[in-house]
Amino acid sequence: MNYIWDFDGTLYDTYPMMIKALMKTFTEFSLPQEEAKVYRKIKEDSIHQMIIDWQLPVPTFDETYHLYEARNMNQSLPFKETKEVLTGLKANGGQHFILTHRQIAATWKLLERDGLDSLITEVVGSDSAFPRKPDPAAINYFIEKYQLDREQTFMIGDRKLDIEAGNNAKTKTVFYDLDYFKQDINATYRINNLKEML
Repeated sequence: MNYIWDFDGTLYDTYPMMIKALMKTFTEFSLPQEEAKVYRKIKEDSIHQMIIDWQLPVPTFDETYHLYEARNMNQSLPFKETKEVLTGLKANGGQHFILTHRQIAATWKLLERDGLDSLITEVVGSDSAFPRKPDPAAINYFIEKYQLDREQTFMIGDRKLDIEAGNNAKTKTVFYDLDYFKQDINATYRINNLKEML
């Protein structure tokens, strides 16, 4: 089996840190927002889509947010089940890949810090020049480079765009549903805890 993982909110519990940086950015731009509303928007869509839909100042809002987020990077920790799940699946012959909107070097830095880097074959990030999810190009890249069988390959993520990317690449999909937002998501499987992957 082959596993293509989203990073933020799937392998790592990064949303508290991201929300903190976003709320600080909204305050700096004198654009008051409810934290719960912001969280729901970025979980159901993405920060990129929020900036477009809410007509936030471009590119300064995004740049300011990333500046605050970078300062808090060390607060990003894997979910407590992440290592056990990655290790267990790899022990059964699984290969792990990461497809993230985060930059590659920053992702590897966190994986190395937490002793997870040896479990991952390759990371594709925002600086890989692939179109953003839900475009399937990055998944197709993994499949072609490593000669993966689509029927034996899973795209796992916590947002609709992760599942749509997997569906567009004709892989199996796993929606990691932590929030029970009752979204209409067409996934092969739904889980509420990473351990269900085992």
